[in-house]
Amino acid sequence: MKAFLLLLLSLPTVLFCQTSLDGLWEGTMTVGGIYSNEALPMQLYITTEGGEVTGRSYVTLPDGEILRMDLSGYLYGDRSIQLVEVSFAGDPANDIMPEFNRQYQIVYRPDIWNSELRGYWQEVTDLTFSDGRRMGRMTLSKQKRDGA
Repeated sequence: MKAFLLLLLSLPTVLFCQTSLDGLWEGTMTVGGIYSNEALPMQLYITTEGGEVTGRSYVTLPDGEILRMDLSGYLYGDRSIQLVEVSFAGDPANDIMPEFNRQYQIVYRPDIWNSELRGYWQEVTDLTFSDGRRMGRMTLSKQKRDGA
């Protein structure tokens, strides 16, 4: 009985410890195809409101410049996420225009210790089945806030 009572009292703590999709995610994205191992550092900053997801992507290019794009999309009930780069987020220190926009298909894997986003990106184009369409993989981990 005591064990059951202890379990019942600790349940709210476990539920509130679950990680949120909102916040900073860091990792890499591959370039050169989905089977490529050439990776670029990447960050996503994501906020959610219901099923709507907005955010910004930061991709560090080989020359050290950072490409910033605003994102918009949806979080579905199966924890899959669809995001599209909707606008260039340039400023006086960032005038790198992208060659193309990307769309992302991501799976959110929440975990108390190591939450993860895994998925694929592809070039937004009318030539959906073109051999020249650029695409790759991505893997990101949730970054912890200081003091947590």
